[in-house]
Amino acid sequence: MFKTIKFLVKLALSFMKKEVVNKEDYRTEYNKVSRTYGRWLDKMSRFTDEIVMPLESNQTYKILDFACGTGYITRKLLEKNANVEIAAVDYSENMLEHLRLLKNDKVSVVHSDGIKFLESANEKFDVVFFGWALPYFNHKKLFPLFKKVMKAGGKLGIICNVEGTLSRLEDIFLKVMYNNQDEIAKPMSIGFNLPAGSAGLENWLKKYGFEKVKLSDGEVKVSFERAEDLLDWLNETGAAAGTKRIFKEYEKIREDLIEAIKIEKRVNEKYEINHKFAYGIFKLP
Repeated sequence: MFKTIKFLVKLALSFMKKEVVNKEDYRTEYNKVSRTYGRWLDKMSRFTDEIVMPLESNQTYKILDFACGTGYITRKLLEKNANVEIAAVDYSENMLEHLRLLKNDKVSVVHSDGIKFLESANEKFDVVFFGWALPYFNHKKLFPLFKKVMKAGGKLGIICNVEGTLSRLEDIFLKVMYNNQDEIAKPMSIGFNLPAGSAGLENWLKKYGFEKVKLSDGEVKVSFERAEDLLDWLNETGAAAGTKRIFKEYEKIREDLIEAIKIEKRVNEKYEINHKFAYGIFKLP
């Protein structure tokens, strides 16, 4: 009982003092993930393709690729040979290095905190793309800023994780944290702040004047022969970005995480993780 009380008090105090995994931690983790992010794209990019809408050839589009990562969406737009001027923004300088290799005059690569970029932006965009980064932002602050930087009639292409993704991962980390309390550096919200499926995403965006054009739900389950391979997938793709920062010395508790995965994530003689998401296109009146 005392151990449980001590654990809960420690977590509560950390959140009260805001001594938690923060944007700088995410930036550090994605700088490392930049070398292996292709694993995520190999598995999930086909769904991102669904939000890259056709663009008319008789006009030039000003486009914001927000939280662009290594620039997958920007590359897809350039492949279409559309008349575009793209601002590609991300907070991870190492992720952006992959995009800088393009050296394309149509692309302006911007290393910036996303919210600060939106707050200071003076130009208006015809289209905003936002892929896979919703957990790292407060949507109540983000979506009004999207509206601020978009033209009337502008479109938003979005794909994001939803409730139910990474099933039982939060339980795994809480269990390991509980059993290694002296190794906790700072907590984080493993569950994230996610919409309840596509309906939840639509409700969130409706509040700020966005209208649905098309919207779908998706889920991909990824299986591995070994529990450690599942953990590596989470770390190397950024799916569990920030979790390494929870612990003072991650390698000391890695085996505990693997053992917890063996208990919680075994399915038909393999180890399985799910990725639930919503994706679609919205527009402003």
